Amino acid sequence: MAEDYVSRDQHRADMAELRGELKDELAGVRQEIAVLAKTMEANQQAMMLRFDQINQQMAADREAMLLRFEQADQRFEQVDKQFQQVDQQFSRHETRLVSLENWMRATYVTLAIVAVGVAAQLLYMLLRFGLKPPTP
Repeated sequence: MAEDYVSRDQHRADMAELRGELKDELAGVRQEIAVLAKTMEANQQAMMLRFDQINQQMAADREAMLLRFEQADQRFEQVDKQFQQVDQQFSRHETRLVSLENWMRATYVTLAIVAVGVAAQLLYMLLRFGLKPPTP
């Protein structure tokens, strides 16, 4: 291919036109970059706002869970206290039952001794007065 001869003025005019087009393109690219930067900044702010909302929600949920755990812990402590009270009552009842059992044993032994004494006294009186038991 043969190259066409271009005059210096024509070359300068073409270069000026190319520079103008390049400047226009660069201005358009800069404008698009500025729009993209603003869009990216807006998206970043929206994302940060959403993260803050999520963090607040998680903090509120965590506080609610801690409150529920504390309430459950308090209920468990109350149940534990009630079990301790029941255990103490059972211990008192057991002590009373053991005491009553010992009293009953002592009473039965005393009654047995009195009954043996009364039977011996009756037998002694029968033998002393000469009364004999009936014979068949």
